[in-house]
Formats: sequence, structure tokens, C-alpha cells
Amino acid sequence: MPNLISVAVEALTGEWQINLEQRVPRKELYKARIASSKPSLGFFLLLLCSAVIATLGLISNSTAVVIGAMIVAPLMDPILSLAFALAISNNTLAKRSLLTIFLGVLTVVGTAAFLSMLLDVSEVNREMISRTAPNLIDLGIAIAAAVAGSFSMTRAGLSNSIAGVAIAVALVPPLCVCGIGLSLGQEVVAVFGRGTVAGITNQIAEGSLLLFLANLIGITVASLFIFLIQHYGSVAQSWRNLLVWLGLLGLLAIPLSSSLRDFSNKQQLDGQFASFKAGRVRQFELTRKNPYLWQRVRVLYSNVRVVDNKATVDLVLSAPKGLVTDGVAQELNDRISKRARTDLGLDDIRTTISVIPNQIFKYKEASEPSS
Repeated sequence: MPNLISVAVEALTGEWQINLEQRVPRKELYKARIASSKPSLGFFLLLLCSAVIATLGLISNSTAVVIGAMIVAPLMDPILSLAFALAISNNTLAKRSLLTIFLGVLTVVGTAAFLSMLLDVSEVNREMISRTAPNLIDLGIAIAAAVAGSFSMTRAGLSNSIAGVAIAVALVPPLCVCGIGLSLGQEVVAVFGRGTVAGITNQIAEGSLLLFLANLIGITVASLFIFLIQHYGSVAQSWRNLLVWLGLLGLLAIPLSSSLRDFSNKQQLDGQFASFKAGRVRQFELTRKNPYLWQRVRVLYSNVRVVDNKATVDLVLSAPKGLVTDGVAQELNDRISKRARTDLGLDDIRTTISVIPNQIFKYKEASEPSS
């Protein structure tokens, strides 16, 4: 009877069963990682091309071009070589991989800064700003991508997944944004759709560099674990490396956690405006008079920076012309200041609220009278 059931199941499923791919031999993987750790001409040529593509895509606010640059970029290879070196405790391979990564970072940042100055870039757009406020979500993406990338590397039949991993982790675009940010001044002009906002605090370089570090450390730690689990190295040999990089991951989690709180606050603010749309919140006097106008209010950008217990807040709204008046902005500022002082215990707060007005005019051509 069990044989009949087994035959029936195989007939229905087409003899489906889990296939365990053959593991790449350690010597073969070791040779591949040595080759990937060396700063070859092809590596820098592809990296340079990727930096140019990504920088131009960022300047032109083209998501498709930036994705293309991610596929071309070869920066993932030396990072995986670094993780493999840490797993097998090979200091020579680790140092060479770190040097290759460092030179690659300088190449990308320098190329982006040069192109930014050459093209006289003076404003940032949504593609750039989206890479300046990393949080724990980005670290989670990096870890998941690293697991996929390192595991695919150890299984010959899964090599086609590397391109997708490169797109998911996005190493070169943050570095390009960092280079662009270094070429700008203390304050930047931001473009949202057809609206322009001046005077936003320049945190472009710092935020994008933090995103790259999150990707770098997240990939290294996750890949190190994957290599150890598959017995390419041993914990007894690499425990010092493991502790050091786990410590770096813990230090990195501090600013990323703070960024996650900022992200959460932004989401709450977006949710507040969403509730304005439904007419359930009556916080502003203007909302009671014109509840349906809030359907067109959007939070385009929010940024919080705290230095020496003093906060700087940039908030950009898109709203119908005349909706967000000075009184409404002042009330919003008072609410932000009260929360910052009471709940967070900040000494001082400087708030900049920018409003991009939007208007829609619809015309319908009158039909000609029939003769």
C-alpha cells in the first residue's frame, strides 16, 4: 500500500523532489576568491564604467539607469573575498581584499565628485535623497542579499542569482551619491517633481556613506556566517574575526536604529496626513473648514539631525496653493518643538518647513454649435 501511494504521488507531481546542489570544493572557491581580491585592470574598468553610469543616472533622476549601474559594478566580489578570508583566517587575503575595496571606494567617490563638478550639479533629486537616510531595514536587505550571494557562490548551479543580488544590495549608487554630496556646499537645493526647495541641510555625503557601510558590514558578517556554516572555515580559527565584525555591526546598528526611529516618525507623519484625508483628525483649524483639501497634501521629504543635543528639522510638504499658511506652519512648528523638548529632552530645535504649492487647471474645449 505505501508503495502504491508513493507511485501515485510521483505520478501526480512529476517525480518532484528537493535537489541538493553540489558544493563547490574549497580549493576551487579559494582560487576564485584570490582572483577576485586582486585589483585587476578589468575590475577598475568595470567599476569606473559603473560609477559613470550610476552618477549620470542619479543626476538625471533615472531609476532604470541606476539599476543598470548596479549590474555592471564588480564591488561585490572583493567583499565576498574578504568574508571568505575572515572565515578561513587568511590575513593576506583579507588585507588584499580590504585594499581592493578601499581603492574601489576611492575610485567611485572620486569619479562621482569629478562628474558632479564638471556638470555643475547644484541640486539633489529623489534618487539621491532616497539613499541618504539608511536604517535597519537597509541592513536587513544587505544581510539577506549577502546570504543569497555567498550561498550562490558555493553552489555552481546558482550562479545566475548574482545579478539579482547586485541589484538588491546597491553598493555603487550610495558611493556616487557620497561623491556628489562632497561636491556640494553646506546647504543644497532639492527637487521634488516640479517643485524646488532651497536651504535643506546637506547630509548627502554622510547619509549615503553610512548606507554603504551598512551594506559592506552586513554583507561581510552574513557571508562569514554562511561560509562557516558550510565548513569552509572553522569558528575555532576565526572567532576573533567574528567578534570584531560583530562588534562593528553592533556599532553600526546604533545610528541605523536612530534612523529607523526617524523613519518611523516620518511614517507617523504620513499617517497623520492620511487621516486628514479621511476627515477623522481635527487638529488644525483649517482642516475643519476644508477637510477634503488635505487629500492633496503630501510629505515629500523629512530629515532630522541632532548634534550636541540640538536638533535641526527639515520638512518639505506639497499642498494646494494657499492651504498651508503661515499660521498652519507656525502651529506645526510649535507641535514639533513641544514634542522635541518634552518627549526627547532636546535643548534647542530649528525647524525649516518648505511648502511646494500645486495647482491643477482643467480645460475642456467647447464644442462647436451644430448648423
